[in-house]
Amino acid sequence: AAESVRWADMKYIFDYYMSAVNDVDAVTGLSLYMLAAVGPTSDIESVYNLLKKYPADPTLDIKRWARTRDVDSRLPLCTAAAESVRWVDMEHIFDNHMPAIYEVDPQTGLSLYMPAAVGPTSDIESVYNLLRENPGSLTVHTDPK
Repeated sequence: AAESVRWADMKYIFDYYMSAVNDVDAVTGLSLYMLAAVGPTSDIESVYNLLKKYPADPTLDIKRWARTRDVDSRLPLCTAAAESVRWVDMEHIFDNHMPAIYEVDPQTGLSLYMPAAVGPTSDIESVYNLLRENPGSLTVHTDPK
């Protein structure tokens, strides 16, 4: 988790060492969920699946994780929007840190619905719900002319 391994590899590890999911890193004092969320190569799918599949203390861990910025100053909701995560998965992140909807993506300077709308894998339901939850984001980038 400290190296933010992709979920396919991490799942294999946890299938054989499930008791490790409740461990806390001795150096940092962070849970495995937090370790998987931090770093330049953090994998949103790994964190989400760790919390979903192995909920040691899901309320505390997911709320803490949803408020944790990565090294690029992105909150998990920003990362999920940029990676075009489906709303059914993104909603869990949103529900645990609703104020993140007002964030502007520090990497792109765009409101969250914008990076969610770009690309061949964008999820229209994510875009719709991000706009529904923060309709004011439409006015942030309008040209006054």
